Amino acid sequence: MLKIDSELRGILKTSLPLVVVELVASLYSLTDTYFVSGLGAEALAALGISGYIIMLLQTFNTLFVVPLMVFTSQCIGAGKRDLARLVTGEVIFLGLVTVIVLSLAWFSLGDKIVKLQSGASGLTFMYATSYLRIRIAGFVALYLTMSFDSMIIASGATVYSMIANSVGLALNAVLDPLMIYGYFGLPALGVNGAALATVVSNAVSIPIQLYFLKGLKLVPLFSMQPSTWRKSLDLGIPAFIERAVFALGNNVYAGIIARLGSVVMAAHNIGLRIESLIYMPGFAFSMTASALVGKYVGSGQLSEAKRAGWKAIVLGTLVVGVLGVIVGLTGYYLAQPFSPSEEIRKLASLYLALAGFSEFGLGAAMITSGAFRGAGNTRIPMLVNVSSLLLIRITLSLLLAGPLGALGPWLAMFIDVYVRGAGLLTLYKCTFEKLAKKIV
Repeated sequence: MLKIDSELRGILKTSLPLVVVELVASLYSLTDTYFVSGLGAEALAALGISGYIIMLLQTFNTLFVVPLMVFTSQCIGAGKRDLARLVTGEVIFLGLVTVIVLSLAWFSLGDKIVKLQSGASGLTFMYATSYLRIRIAGFVALYLTMSFDSMIIASGATVYSMIANSVGLALNAVLDPLMIYGYFGLPALGVNGAALATVVSNAVSIPIQLYFLKGLKLVPLFSMQPSTWRKSLDLGIPAFIERAVFALGNNVYAGIIARLGSVVMAAHNIGLRIESLIYMPGFAFSMTASALVGKYVGSGQLSEAKRAGWKAIVLGTLVVGVLGVIVGLTGYYLAQPFSPSEEIRKLASLYLALAGFSEFGLGAAMITSGAFRGAGNTRIPMLVNVSSLLLIRITLSLLLAGPLGALGPWLAMFIDVYVRGAGLLTLYKCTFEKLAKKIV
């Protein structure tokens, strides 16, 4: 019993700083939505459209960020911290070159990407395109801060992650009204101000993260030796395919909703931002599961890895699920401050009711996927998540959007997350030892 209590305390100690980070990020997202809502429904819809596109584009970072977490956690578990510095430096360099090239291409195609994804026109199209291009211009900073953060989390020093991220997010929240509305003599940049504030805050986080990595003796040794690139891509490609197909599928999903009108898209975006208060802590427990499982697998203790991962899954799913029920029951009141009209408020509350009661399934899917990735297996999460997304969420959304309106795609989402959660939990319980891989 003492050992179990000790493990649970360790999971909580690692997870809680990340939960704080995710909650701060969610609160910032709501703040961002609140300030942009003052610009009208078109601006809110544009924020939602560009947000889905950014989610898709930044999946390319997964090619490198997921291997960084696995390499770091397993190297530390194996007692090879110097090797961690070497291999992470090689991976970060490869990713940096890739992100620079891709960002240049995406920037030039920004308007075409928005039109293809949403079919938006008028002010919504203009706002979404300009917001997207500014965010793309800052993708190098986003890639570096994601990379360094994944290494800090994998080391278990999640308090450092909390500090670095909280500073960046606090700065973002301060800059938002200044840049959007032009207070204190600054130019009023509107939606562009929200994008610029995010880019600046990402850049400010980087030196703070490097300072913490120096204290952890994990500053990457940048080099061009491709000795670990094959292993990195073996881990990164399945994770990238999963995130890319998932983000692409979510863009199709968002496109289905966007074609139901700006009012529906604005309500969906408000609901999604509020829902992030629930599922963002799920990301925290997912990263904790990855780090803990990776350390045990790196030291060759598969049974310990499975047990620690399972406890993180159960605890995190309960936290996310209970929060979901609370939000589902209070959605009408939570949506009020962000809704420019009563129609948007009612639609957002409907979304929150369905999303809130789906969080047990979503939490299980997210955290179990993280445990598998920490074990060096990125293929299982890819196969389960992608299959459910395409066969259930997208297919049902297309079938139900016509007869049911916004309710159709939201019901499809509800069913999808429970199918994914049940499938991943079953595979974890029955096949973990066979699927785990030690890579260092």
